[in-house]
Amino acid sequence: MPSDAPAKLRPTDVLLLWPNVLCYIRAAMALGALSQAAVTEERCRPLLVVLLYVLPMALDGVDGALARSLGQETEFGAALDVLVDTATRGGMWVIAFGVFGLPVPLLEMLVFSCTHARGGAAWKTGCFAAAPRYVTAVMRNGFRSVPGALTVAGLHFLPLWLWLVPRLPESFHAAPATGAVTALLLAGRLLGAVVELWVVVRHFEKILSEDAAALSEKRKT
Repeated sequence: MPSDAPAKLRPTDVLLLWPNVLCYIRAAMALGALSQAAVTEERCRPLLVVLLYVLPMALDGVDGALARSLGQETEFGAALDVLVDTATRGGMWVIAFGVFGLPVPLLEMLVFSCTHARGGAAWKTGCFAAAPRYVTAVMRNGFRSVPGALTVAGLHFLPLWLWLVPRLPESFHAAPATGAVTALLLAGRLLGAVVELWVVVRHFEKILSEDAAALSEKRKT
């Protein structure tokens, strides 16, 4: 007699959930942007780089919304989403500045390790329950605030902007609008760095506190 129970998913089935498939598409577009940005200036098409970089970032929230609507929220999907964004930004930092661009993506990967070790898929709330006011101002409602929007803009678009500006016509270099955009994105990225450093310090403080408590218990026995 046929059973009405839903079929049990295999671990590999999680890889092909629609939100994760969308993440793979975003990753492919980002890889196209980075590949095009890395070629010589004579062969590079900056408009194509901008399009292939910005479109995956614009779709960043779509995969999460799709996961919630389909009931397909997973730890793997949450990690994949952040990894795609971090790798995309990190690649652009390195293309723009070479080895001097490495500290930014390395910090972002360290923060990723800290937040997902503590909060998993719910890192946006789980890691910031006891955060100071300047951190909660950024993280409020999933970055849906003025400081949060500024931080997200700096995180995502500062590396692209710094790569793009030297390739703009010279008349743009001294334009007030160019300086204003640079200043805003830089302010957002610095604000993000403040939050990132707080996350890292808090994470290691917790590890040290837990280690001290565990060792103290061992000494009692």
